[in-house]
Amino acid sequence: MAASYQINIPPIGAVDVYESRQCRRVTLRVGAGGVVRVSVPPLTTPKLIYEFVQANLEFIRKSQEKIDKSQPTHIFTSQENFSTKNHTLSLSPTAKDNRFHGKVSSGIIDVVYPPDVKEDDGQLQNFIRKAIAAALKVESKQYIIPRISTLAKKYGFSYNKLDFRDMTSRWGSCDTRGRICINIHCMRLPDHLIDYVLLHELCHTIYHDHQSGFWAKMEEVCNGMAKKYDKELNKYHTRY
Repeated sequence: MAASYQINIPPIGAVDVYESRQCRRVTLRVGAGGVVRVSVPPLTTPKLIYEFVQANLEFIRKSQEKIDKSQPTHIFTSQENFSTKNHTLSLSPTAKDNRFHGKVSSGIIDVVYPPDVKEDDGQLQNFIRKAIAAALKVESKQYIIPRISTLAKKYGFSYNKLDFRDMTSRWGSCDTRGRICINIHCMRLPDHLIDYVLLHELCHTIYHDHQSGFWAKMEEVCNGMAKKYDKELNKYHTRY
């Protein structure tokens, strides 16, 4: 069953809302990838949904953490030569003040840490991920802002706002007001799949579900390759 629509609920982000006549009350579950899905009776107000999700934030947080822990964790090392599209990770155990330092500039993600900290240290690894996220956000703004503008003009779409986030479960979202949010990890995808994600969210400015009208439009703007790209995208994930 396709979501009826999405709403943005801080601090969760985009929440899938399913309307059903068989639904007698508002219910919530956390699905694959940590996606929050709310089932509601018809005519349930966004305010009620918002309040219900806010009341269940602790359950959502624990459920998403459980899902995250079940995913393999990547350990960044100085021997790995990790790179994004435009930046290369540099790890240097030369900090003299017992602190972590990070800087993104001139194509380098520069992380400096104390000499007595091992590379697999959990705090260091989290800091590295934040530094990489900062680089991905820079790249997202540089690449995606002009690219989505080009695609929107080419296919006659319009949107009200564009934002970027480090999301754990989805590549992008679009609410009923035409506000699009793109996962910064899209910058780790091949260019044609970045276009697919952008077109997917642009199509949601017209169709707020994943039913036949939406997919017909997707096939039109993707030159008949939408389902193929969707299947290919499933081979990637938003975590490292």
